Amino acid sequence: MEKFSPHTLSFCGTLWAPILTLDLSTKNARSKYRYTICMSVQQANAPKVSVSPLQLEDAKEPPLNTFKPKEPYTATIVSVERLVGPKAPGEVCHVVIDHGGNVPYWEGQSYGVIPPGENPKKPGSPHNVRLYSIASTRYGDSFDGRTASLCVRRALYYDPEKGKEDPSKSGVCSNFLCNAKPGDKVQITGPSGKIMLLPEDDPNATHIMIATGTGIAPFRGYLRRMFMESVPKYKFGGLAWLFLGVANSDSLLYDDEFSKYLRDHPDNFRYDTALSREQKNKNGGKMYVQDKIEDYSDEIFKLLDGGAHIYFCGLKGMMPGIQGTLKRVAEERGVSWEEKLSQLKKNKQWHVEVY
Repeated sequence: MEKFSPHTLSFCGTLWAPILTLDLSTKNARSKYRYTICMSVQQANAPKVSVSPLQLEDAKEPPLNTFKPKEPYTATIVSVERLVGPKAPGEVCHVVIDHGGNVPYWEGQSYGVIPPGENPKKPGSPHNVRLYSIASTRYGDSFDGRTASLCVRRALYYDPEKGKEDPSKSGVCSNFLCNAKPGDKVQITGPSGKIMLLPEDDPNATHIMIATGTGIAPFRGYLRRMFMESVPKYKFGGLAWLFLGVANSDSLLYDDEFSKYLRDHPDNFRYDTALSREQKNKNGGKMYVQDKIEDYSDEIFKLLDGGAHIYFCGLKGMMPGIQGTLKRVAEERGVSWEEKLSQLKKNKQWHVEVY
């Protein structure tokens, strides 16, 4: 398991420094390193960060497939940082890619990544494209429209017969990205996707976001646009409600950012986490996102009745449990879930991206 090293580092031109925190929210208090952003003077004194170029707001339609698999764009790795603590099962990295402003995208879209090397199933041909939801706004983490960020879980295969990892079956693309160094080249395609675009026609709308693991990626982009960036054409005044399901406290992703929004915008942001290995649901079982949804089902259904958008992003295995919970709750309210779901889709309130 990779460990944090207590040193200051540079990330997208911004200084980040480790701080030692004492977590008293669990029974066993423990110290751990958490990376926190050291805001520049301009950012610290301003409620929101200035972004550019504002021409990125002018397009009426989202960019789609600017670069295709046969002619990908060669971008450059800016940084790769581990997002999770030492007790997290598995590794998740935040990967910042410099596209030079040549592969613009909108919040909620995806990039394709073609890892280097040969496709073992097609000798002489490149690897197939792997899609990753973009975890930044169109302005990127450096707010200049030149970068995009990906939230990548390192895919490893554990061979139960050998009792150890089998590197030959590890995820080719995720390991390439997690192992990448600043300056490395990466072949990207896209952007792609319309399903998870953030509707901005009503800046006072309610957005309910449900993520498991790296499914947090598009929602990080939404929330930075809503609460961090000064975008003249989009002044968010509605409610953003985020549900994040992960294994434990050390697995929380972008928690410092979300906690800051909660402090700074308590009337416009709600944040609930489901920690399956640390929390119990009302029946004494593991706490998953569908259990949190059930806990707040009355509020959620009322918000949906009022036109709220609801988004789901993560592993496709999350949906049966969530759908089952929503169906049961609907029936308890005397509502047909099939009819309700059909209406939500018809009204374009229902957004799902699973993989």
